[in-house]
Amino acid sequence: MSPKEISKKLDQWQENLGQMSEEATTLIDEWRAIVMENQDLKTENRYLRERVQELTAAAEAEDRKQQKDTLTPALQNLMNIYEDGYHICNISYGQRRENNEQCMFCLEILQWKPAKKK
Repeated sequence: MSPKEISKKLDQWQENLGQMSEEATTLIDEWRAIVMENQDLKTENRYLRERVQELTAAAEAEDRKQQKDTLTPALQNLMNIYEDGYHICNISYGQRRENNEQCMFCLEILQWKPAKKK
């Protein structure tokens, strides 16, 4: 290979290296932008999840309040007994609920609503 050919080859390599360096810089910039966007989205997602939990808890509290307001006095008394940790079902009436676990029979009584009079 002649010195002229070697020189030409080196010039091509240098030009290719310059182009590769520019591409690498562009890719690095794009990568940084993606990482920043990803971090922003994670932060926003966390905030939105917390907000959904707050709204859900508030809605559930409001539902419980409305339910208590619409209960008859007798059903309200049963609700209070159940919330104090005792069974209100005919199977275990008056017995303490172990570890405050839920009883499907008691809950069925609390969900019962009398038919509306026509």
